[in-house]
Amino acid sequence: MDAFLTAVNATLPTFFLVALGAFADKLFPNLSIETLSKLSVQIFIPALMFNALVGTSLSLSAALLLALGYMVYLLLLGLVSWFGSAGLSPSQKRGVMATALFGNTGNMGLPITLFAYGQAGLERAVVIFVISIIAMFAVGPTILSGSGESLGKRFWNAIRLPPFWATLVGVMFNVLRFPLPEMATRSITLLSGAAIPVMLISLGIQMRRSWVWDFGAAAIRTTFIRLFLGPLIAFGVAFFLRLEPLDSSVLILSAAMPAAVTMFVVAVEVKGDYSGVARSVVATTILSLFVIMAVIYFFPMA
Repeated sequence: MDAFLTAVNATLPTFFLVALGAFADKLFPNLSIETLSKLSVQIFIPALMFNALVGTSLSLSAALLLALGYMVYLLLLGLVSWFGSAGLSPSQKRGVMATALFGNTGNMGLPITLFAYGQAGLERAVVIFVISIIAMFAVGPTILSGSGESLGKRFWNAIRLPPFWATLVGVMFNVLRFPLPEMATRSITLLSGAAIPVMLISLGIQMRRSWVWDFGAAAIRTTFIRLFLGPLIAFGVAFFLRLEPLDSSVLILSAAMPAAVTMFVVAVEVKGDYSGVARSVVATTILSLFVIMAVIYFFPMA
């Protein structure tokens, strides 16, 4: 019963804020999602990541092992999605791969992990999020466009994002035990507190604007690969690498996150299968509620 309540209490508040974002978009249709996203990426998320890592007890070796586990998971999931999209058109196949590979480890992954596994879980989710955004912005556009011409440039642009540097600085301050003035600590804490609600409300706005009801074969395949095979692959990777129980739980929970809404924006930008990506994002978001609750129920905090 306790595990069930933990799953409910960790998941439903997150989805409530997503729904609140969708409702806010209906009330105020001229809300600028670009402004909210920029504030999140440039200010709130870096503050959250720095704040989580500056005082973390997570060792560098454990963080590197978890990062390795997530990269192995992405590689295996990429292979599965490649074979799993056989028979679809080239554009649809690329859409399935991109949406199956890249989950919403930020807007949903960070708050749900925090609610489910506490501050220690959030610290581990931050490690996965950093790897995820680098891979998402470096590899995602290349997959969706079918062209690898600008892979190096996209990778450089990805590591220039503030969350990446906030992570490095947070780790440096933690390892070297640099003291922070009380004013700076309180300011960063206040900014980090804004990250999760702003991310979730932004996600709700994005979801409402890209919502579709008609699901096709590509979306069904993506949902199966992303939400059902993904957590199984993550479980296998965690078992093979002999990760600690909490590290394993966070890795599996990250694999249960729905497809990233960012992939829809990228698909529009590179003229990929954006309609198929939108269907996949909606389908995985709806079903992820039950998958996420199941993962938290069967993999409670150690």
